[in-house]
Amino acid sequence: MKKGLVCSLVVFTAFILSGKLAAEGTTESPYGLSEGNEELLLSGLKNLSTHELDSALTDLKQLTERRPDFRLAQLVYADILAAQAQGSPLSSSGSSNHHKKKIDGLISEAKVRVLMEMEKPSSNMLPADMLKLAPGQKHIIVVDTRLSRLFLFENREGVPFLVKDFYASYGRGGTGKEKRGDLKTPLGVYFITNRLEDENLPSRYGSGALPLNYPNVWDERLGRTGSGIWLHGSPVETYSRPPKASEGCISLTNPDFIDLDLEISFKDTPVLVGNNIRWIDKADWLEQRQRFNGLIERWAADWESLDHNRYIENYANAYSDGKRNFTQFASYKKRVNGSKKFIDIGVNDLSLYRYPDNPDLIVATFVQDYNSSNLKGSSVKRQYWTFENNRWRIAYEGKPSQGKQ
Repeated sequence: MKKGLVCSLVVFTAFILSGKLAAEGTTESPYGLSEGNEELLLSGLKNLSTHELDSALTDLKQLTERRPDFRLAQLVYADILAAQAQGSPLSSSGSSNHHKKKIDGLISEAKVRVLMEMEKPSSNMLPADMLKLAPGQKHIIVVDTRLSRLFLFENREGVPFLVKDFYASYGRGGTGKEKRGDLKTPLGVYFITNRLEDENLPSRYGSGALPLNYPNVWDERLGRTGSGIWLHGSPVETYSRPPKASEGCISLTNPDFIDLDLEISFKDTPVLVGNNIRWIDKADWLEQRQRFNGLIERWAADWESLDHNRYIENYANAYSDGKRNFTQFASYKKRVNGSKKFIDIGVNDLSLYRYPDNPDLIVATFVQDYNSSNLKGSSVKRQYWTFENNRWRIAYEGKPSQGKQ
């Protein structure tokens, strides 16, 4: 076999597939395949890794006929034809840096697609950072940038159930957005705030867009800048993009975006974005949910106790709500709570999510029903909890607002 892209793909896929897919033979289809396209691609790469070029050619020919705009499939298909003809592989047909970047991007796409096939979680595994789901949140989205994968979960009586997953691209600058123009995708817990139809968008956004609430209040607290971080489709002229292809957004193929958009209610759907999502067994997840639920219960009980020292222990020294620091907040609460004969706190529709790449940061959202001797009301509250001095404490609390949640 000639040196070039085929050789590099064969070496790569043979190394990671021979120990699993080739040994196992036929495997179950991955979750959430879009029209069978990824299944054909993976089958072709598997056959390529075992030097079964005729079978690989059949798979890739079918895929390229089905999706002529699937650039990775076209690249591998053309290279197989070149190898069979003993000609020059496509990967050496150009020498420009622009051409090389395109080839490198497509090879990266092949790698992460195969890596996902190797590491796809079993049905009894759940992301550890989904600590508790609110009853009103029908779906939860988790993005693992290392795998270039978006996972869609359905809330089934408080337990997440993986229903689909999709290949996803992210920022050309990588992850960990800090400033406007760095082309990076932010990491953390965000919420979908709106839905934008394709007819109202430039063609580069494809079949639609779901804006995220970056920068949220925590990002602003850390001085992060930028805006316009969306979950959207792909440019209309291509099927899929390399893993790092956007200006900071999360991008799906257009069929996959349509599929996702039809599934979810955009209002307040959480989106957890991490570099390396950690999965745990369902039994461990259920135990963890109970433990973290006690965090909010303790805070509410301490507030109801009218014991100021007990209540204020729940707040971090670095607390700030944008108006008051810890000292100012503590003084204010001591004065207000001291005027009450009783306080009753109801917590409903509670959700708890941990930042995937910052396990010492949790976002809590709930409906707070407040009843005291001289005031009664209900409101949505969002808190950011940090782990400080061997216990969880609140570093921010306030009311979510559009675009600043």
